Amino acid sequence: MPRDEFLDVIYWFRQIIAVILGIIWGVVPLKGFVGIAVFCLINAGVLYLYFSSFQQIDEEEYGGTWELTKEGFMTSFALFLVVWIIFYTAIHYD
Repeated sequence: MPRDEFLDVIYWFRQIIAVILGIIWGVVPLKGFVGIAVFCLINAGVLYLYFSSFQQIDEEEYGGTWELTKEGFMTSFALFLVVWIIFYTAIHYD
């Protein structure tokens, strides 16, 4: 798989994870730092397992594990926050 294509897959996979976790966090309802910390751990962990175990790629070819782990993270974090806030407010706001 070409480099740019693989990075695109990681980017969009993160966005899907962000939407799913944002909906779950909003419905459950999770609040505060715990929700943010668990999102970060799940997001980074799932992607690490994906590219190290499932795809079995050479991380150094893509700039190292850190480069792959942070690819698209901030945009997925922002999307997660928006979805989480919308669902939490829609369901639990009195």
